[in-house]
Amino acid sequence: MTRRRQPLKRQDPSLPNNNILIVGASGSGKSAFLRQTVDFKQPRIVAWDPEEDYALPRVRSIEAFVKLAKKAGFGPIRCAVTVPPTEEAFEQWADVVFRIAHAAAPMTVIADEIADVTRVAKAPPNWGQVSRKIRKYGGTLLAITQRPQEADKTIMNQVEYTWCGALKTQASAKYMAGEMGVPVEQLQDLKNIHRKQIQYWIRKGTETAKKETIKF
Repeated sequence: MTRRRQPLKRQDPSLPNNNILIVGASGSGKSAFLRQTVDFKQPRIVAWDPEEDYALPRVRSIEAFVKLAKKAGFGPIRCAVTVPPTEEAFEQWADVVFRIAHAAAPMTVIADEIADVTRVAKAPPNWGQVSRKIRKYGGTLLAITQRPQEADKTIMNQVEYTWCGALKTQASAKYMAGEMGVPVEQLQDLKNIHRKQIQYWIRKGTETAKKETIKF
C-alpha cells in the first residue's frame, strides 16, 4: 500500500527575517539599492508599483492580478500591479499576495510608497498580515516610502533592516533619526555626489546603524 505524501506546510517559523524598510526622497538611491538587493528575474516576485518603476510584467487592474495569482498558485509568478493607489486596492493586493505565499516557494514582495495607501496607525488587516507573517511564509518584503512619518507603524516593527537615504523634509529626518539611532544632522548630511555615488545609512535590528556608499 502506497503512503500518501504529506503536503508541505505553508509556514516555517525558522525562516530568517530579511524584510527591509527603504526610506528616502526621490534621487536618494532607493532604486540603486534595490537593483543591488533584488533579482528581478527570479521566478516569484510581485510588486505594488503605481508609478511603473520596476521592470516586471505588468497588470493594470486588481482583477487581472487575482486571475494571474489563481493561475500561478504557489508556482512561478512575476508581476507588477499598476493601479490608482487607493487603500482599498492596496488591501486587495495584499490579500492576494498572502494567499500565494508559501514557505517552500520563496517570493519577493515589493510595496512602493506605502505612505500613499496606509495611515499613521496600525496597519490595515491584509497589509498587516503580510507585514507580520510573510517571513515564515517564505516571503521577503521590501516596503518603500519617501514619507515615513505618514506610513503605518506596524511595518517599523516587522522589518529586520532599515535603509535610509537622503530625505527631503525636516519632519522625515527627525522621524528617521529616532528609528535609526542616528543624529538628525548626520541624516541631513547624506549626499548624492554628481550621480557618481550615493550615501545611505542602514541598520540591522537594534544594532548600530552604518553609513555606506553606492558607487556607480
